[in-house]
Amino acid sequence: MAQQVQIEQLLKVLAQKCRELEALKGNPEELQQTLKFMEDLTKKAQKAKETAQAQAAQAGELKKKAREKFGPTAQPELERQPRLLELDAADRICPSCGGELEPMKGQFETSEMIDVVDVSYKLVVVQQQKYSCKCGGCIETAIGPERAVAGGRYSLDFAIKVVVDKYEDHIPLARQERILRRHGVVITSQALWDQVNAIASQLEPVSNALLASALGEGVIGLDQTSWKRLEGKGKPWQMWCITTPKVVCHRIKDNKGTGTFVDLVGAYEGVVVCDALKTHEAGARESPGIKLAACWAHVFRKFEEAEPDHPEAGLALKWIRELYDIDERAGPDLDRRAELRKTESTAVLETLKTWLWSQAVLKTLSIGKAAGYAIANWERLVRFVEDPRIPLDNNATERAIRGPVVGRKNHYGSKSRRGTEVASTLYSLIETAKLHGVNSQRYLREAVVASRRGEVLLPWQLTD
Repeated sequence: MAQQVQIEQLLKVLAQKCRELEALKGNPEELQQTLKFMEDLTKKAQKAKETAQAQAAQAGELKKKAREKFGPTAQPELERQPRLLELDAADRICPSCGGELEPMKGQFETSEMIDVVDVSYKLVVVQQQKYSCKCGGCIETAIGPERAVAGGRYSLDFAIKVVVDKYEDHIPLARQERILRRHGVVITSQALWDQVNAIASQLEPVSNALLASALGEGVIGLDQTSWKRLEGKGKPWQMWCITTPKVVCHRIKDNKGTGTFVDLVGAYEGVVVCDALKTHEAGARESPGIKLAACWAHVFRKFEEAEPDHPEAGLALKWIRELYDIDERAGPDLDRRAELRKTESTAVLETLKTWLWSQAVLKTLSIGKAAGYAIANWERLVRFVEDPRIPLDNNATERAIRGPVVGRKNHYGSKSRRGTEVASTLYSLIETAKLHGVNSQRYLREAVVASRRGEVLLPWQLTD
């Protein structure tokens, strides 16, 4: 690149000289020699430019990636609906001779168009046919449609849509009320809440089953975030989230203290991956079956924040990335992961540990604080070496809690204790369904119907 810049500067100087020669001296020979020199320099500049571009591409410096595919995006999930468009009779006249235009057999101009069919609501007049026997000893009535509440006015599908709109798409009930009015449905936000509450009540056994499933695993993730109390005084509630590769379970509690930790997971036996809250440490001391594992993503972020002021923090980032690369090479094979962790990961950790102790003396600097954090949690940070099921970080739990956090920004929190219970139940089911790639609207409907039969249907049990 430096060579190319120098050549370009020379070209500018020579161009100016040519203009001077042509204007003042008028010497054709000297002018031709200069032009030849300029031509050679131009070729060298072009070659230097091409070499620099090739080197940049090889090093990954060309960030703009060429499109691999062109044309419209495939829409495999959309229903394909043919629509034939024909000329009106008045337009079937030839402008040249006045004759009638005839359709060309099998000839069409074909294109695709994505259209919208608006949501529609209907007042269905349900008539359940009655039957009787000539003997007069029996009268039967046809089975009615599924409703949110037995004998209620709203269908099960209506209530499920309200639930999904609020707890997956984060549309507050007051806003849903306005949307429904535009569609001709006159309903209050209180009536919408009644439908949501009814659905949550029927799905509580499923939420409890999800929690039992999670606590039956050898490794769980744990995290929490605040949940605003919309009415009355007091501190915000706390939404706790427990995850496994199969389950997302939410519970809203009064606080994030030691007592809540013990109440929620105190009887659990296994490894809890979580952040370095003192209440977690205290709760684990009161729960003999629990071992804590720390999150390497938290350590990475602290060194990442320190790097602008302390470039040497990049060494820690490099070594932490190596830990992730080693796990990635193992893939889903737990035996291979265990082997690599005990050999390669252990070697990386030894190097990192020595470096951390040399940085920790800088206690007042950001790099020293990052190193101090890692050292203070070292025993929990290296626990992943002894069990291949332990993830390097708690990012899966942080992702699982993201849905409720977005919902909190839209409808702020809950008005009552019952509101927190409903939110916990419905977020648990919807986030677990999303984890398995299951359509939450279909799943919730099937789960309610199963619950009415006295059965518990979990998202991964839903069949096509």
